[in-house]
Amino acid sequence: MTTTTLRKKLSKRSRTQQHDKGGFPVHLDSAVLKRRARQLLDSEIDFIGNREFSDPSAQDSIMDASSGNGGQLSGKAKLPKDLPGHLARLCESALLTAEEERSLFRRMNYLKFRANAIRSRLDPADPDGAAIDEIEHFLAQANEVRDRIIQANMRLVISIIKKFVTPKHSFDDLLSDGIVSLMQAVDKFDYDKGFRFSTYAYRAIARNAYRSITERQKEEGRFDAAVGDDLASVPEQDRASALDEKEWMTLRSAMLEMMDHLDRRERFILRGRFALGAHRKVRTFQCLADKLGVSKERVRQLEQRAIAKMKAMVESMRGEAHDPVGALI
Repeated sequence: MTTTTLRKKLSKRSRTQQHDKGGFPVHLDSAVLKRRARQLLDSEIDFIGNREFSDPSAQDSIMDASSGNGGQLSGKAKLPKDLPGHLARLCESALLTAEEERSLFRRMNYLKFRANAIRSRLDPADPDGAAIDEIEHFLAQANEVRDRIIQANMRLVISIIKKFVTPKHSFDDLLSDGIVSLMQAVDKFDYDKGFRFSTYAYRAIARNAYRSITERQKEEGRFDAAVGDDLASVPEQDRASALDEKEWMTLRSAMLEMMDHLDRRERFILRGRFALGAHRKVRTFQCLADKLGVSKERVRQLEQRAIAKMKAMVESMRGEAHDPVGALI
């Protein structure tokens, strides 16, 4: 479908009625149009420009260009044997040839270019429904192409981050960071530079993985220093309690057992927030954030995560005859 045909179709639909994603008509009033226009105007459309995008004669060749099969691997292709099922499924999309890769990046950026050109003419006070439809249509197509590029390069992410996995840095955490790095690389890659995307993406993913590991190691160092300073500044705590010795030991044993299932930061935060262990007074989120070198909101999130874990452990103990900590959480 040419751009002219698309514009006529969208314009006709806009003059009659608007449809939702399922094809059902919905009421379209001025407030709805203005809200959609404002959402488009508030979000920048990032793309890698190219001189050919301004050439009207290149439009049809870009829009109608073959994008490769983009589907499942053929019967002759083989998936990595050492991957579990859920990871193997991430690698099912066929690899792209150099020509297919260039075609996809060219089309994705051209679609964003067209959307941005129409967006620049939008009047937020009196938006054109057909123009908004056209922008959203181009952006949806661009995202579909972007997804195909990402899917075709998932095995590259996995092959890179496997080299960075250590006992302290799990595969899942690094995979999540690697996928984000891949997405960013897709958005920033200039297909007209003459080299393959895999070369560009490899450097970006590996660099970000190394940076992520380095930052986590620094964070762990700040944590160790904070814990050491805190314990050194507090004298040994007297065990004053209304519980008798046997009840106290039972409670303490259960609490310590559950705390062992938390990570070091979670244990440190709970002890500070609830004055447990060496802490004689409740610590504020800001105090703990300063010691750990993270934001106050991050400390709040870690506390909520730790409490959720403790609650789950208590629930698993409910069936036991004696639950010494059930009433505490």
